[in-house]
Amino acid sequence: MRDPTDLRAQERDADAEEAVARERRRKELEDLKWLMAHPQGRRIVSRLLEEAGVARTSFNHSGSLMAFNEGKRQIGLFLTAEVLEAAPEGYFKLLKEYQGKNE
Repeated sequence: MRDPTDLRAQERDADAEEAVARERRRKELEDLKWLMAHPQGRRIVSRLLEEAGVARTSFNHSGSLMAFNEGKRQIGLFLTAEVLEAAPEGYFKLLKEYQGKNE
């Protein structure tokens, strides 16, 4: 059992937890960077963003459908932000590839 008054131990624990969180985040970003470096990965991300409806409105006269659409869109916005942080060059390459597909 840990002494609740041992502030140094609490600081060490907090530092260790922070180091674990930083390493986990580094790995997440590296994974996305790897994914976006490959045409297959960019196609996967492009399909997910398309399905999420990031580039279209989530409006619907049905409140339930609108809430559902907005939930999907929120996940797409999260993915966009993650990819932009990890591999902005890959994201812009994805946009160029997507634009070429739709011309």
